[in-house]
Amino acid sequence: MLKTCCRCRIIYVLAALSLVLNCFRSQAEEPARRVVVVVWDAMRPDFVTKENSPNLWALGQRGVRFANHHSVYLSATEVNGTAISTGAWPVHSGIMANHEYRPTIDPLKPINTEVLAAVRKGDKATHGHYLKLPTLAELLRQSGRRTVVAGAKPVALLADRAERDTAANGVNVFAAASVPPEIATNLLMTLGAFPKEDSTNRTRNDWTTDALVTSLWAESVPDFTFLWLNQPDAAQHATRPGSATALAAIRNADDNFGKVLQALKAKGLLETTDILVVSDHGCSTVSTKADLAADLKAAGIQAVREFKEKPGKGEVLVVSNSGSTLVYVIGHQQSVIGRVVQFLQEWPYTGVIFTRDALPGTFGLDAAHIQTEDAPDIVVSLRWTSEQNKFGAPGTLVTDNSAAIGRGSHVSLSPYDMHNTLVAAGPDFRSGVISKLPSGNVDIAPTVLKILGLDVPKNMDGRVLSEALKNGGKPAKSKTPPLLETSVNLSGKTWRQYLRRSEVDGVVYCDEGNAR
Repeated sequence: MLKTCCRCRIIYVLAALSLVLNCFRSQAEEPARRVVVVVWDAMRPDFVTKENSPNLWALGQRGVRFANHHSVYLSATEVNGTAISTGAWPVHSGIMANHEYRPTIDPLKPINTEVLAAVRKGDKATHGHYLKLPTLAELLRQSGRRTVVAGAKPVALLADRAERDTAANGVNVFAAASVPPEIATNLLMTLGAFPKEDSTNRTRNDWTTDALVTSLWAESVPDFTFLWLNQPDAAQHATRPGSATALAAIRNADDNFGKVLQALKAKGLLETTDILVVSDHGCSTVSTKADLAADLKAAGIQAVREFKEKPGKGEVLVVSNSGSTLVYVIGHQQSVIGRVVQFLQEWPYTGVIFTRDALPGTFGLDAAHIQTEDAPDIVVSLRWTSEQNKFGAPGTLVTDNSAAIGRGSHVSLSPYDMHNTLVAAGPDFRSGVISKLPSGNVDIAPTVLKILGLDVPKNMDGRVLSEALKNGGKPAKSKTPPLLETSVNLSGKTWRQYLRRSEVDGVVYCDEGNAR
């Protein structure tokens, strides 16, 4: 009888231990919080409708729609891809344009800041600090989290660029290249050739999203996923905002976003995953095509777009970024800079002029957070209007030596370029909310870190989007900074320009700027 009682006690103890172990196992196997950030390149917020993008529209209905979201100036892809990943303005991230003059990388002509060769040379020249700050993917891996980056455009390289030999240190697939390299090789064998940019039968978004959900997510979904879709940017550049081609491209992006949602649902992770869909910038329609280099030459200023040999002091390099242009004066000679600025103040296509040093009738580069180490002497945002194109989409702009009249383009201080899309939903976000507070692409990284329970580094310029979170803490405080205006009298005429900004919790966003 005693033996039986002892045996019973042992059984009860083992059963209790088993129950405790099962509880621990259940807790350990409970799905961890995950975050997925999806970029729709050049997606304007006014095109997020139930008809154009049903999956994105539905996400907004169950989550938060940001009605006053901001691109970083310059309103260009590489600039904003970097801002999204670093949570920093160009002055601190180091990337202030798609096309810049970096003589340590190429002494004769501008570089494309996202191209692999330029990135590798830049890192070599700066001992690994081509980007001045770590990216979100890098920070998360340092904390022991798993990450995956997949992009239909080369810009995705900037999100996680370090060379590596193993996928254990994170995977980045960017326009069918990858780090580590063998990942892309295997994907090309499995999925076939990477489609051409104008392919509609099978798009680059189709290929990239399939690579993500069928291969990169095959075993498990990591803590953080970053997916960059190349539409509707490519279609809007080929046509214009609102065209049938552009609307079809939006639907293609939405279909691929639907694949992401379906994959999460099939894995039982949709309810525990926070999803943010953001665009890098907006888009306008080109009304006028100018040529600043040619016009400077005609005015007696020897400006070029590419040097034939090592330049001397006072020579001028003009670098077009479509709706904005960078002007580099070798040696920073003030007399030459002054002549170029005066020319721009009389040029009919000028919107806003920024300069390294304060000059009459200009703003400093710091007014737009673009005073990087490699910054040009002059940045000019070209003029824009609110006129509609033939499809009813408002917003036109002047471009410099790029983008034909009637096509889509961006990179100006137009509100149609500077105001972009952000929609977020998931377990950490409030439901059915439209936030009218100003927000920006620099706020994405701090918010993701907050969701994943990590501290936000002090060197991030953005803020946590507390107004959108269920447990956001103290309410965000907004205010309107004074309108920046400046003017100068020139030969009986007056040059005037303005820059409108907004501010939340000390983060100052550029709304728009133009000539008066």
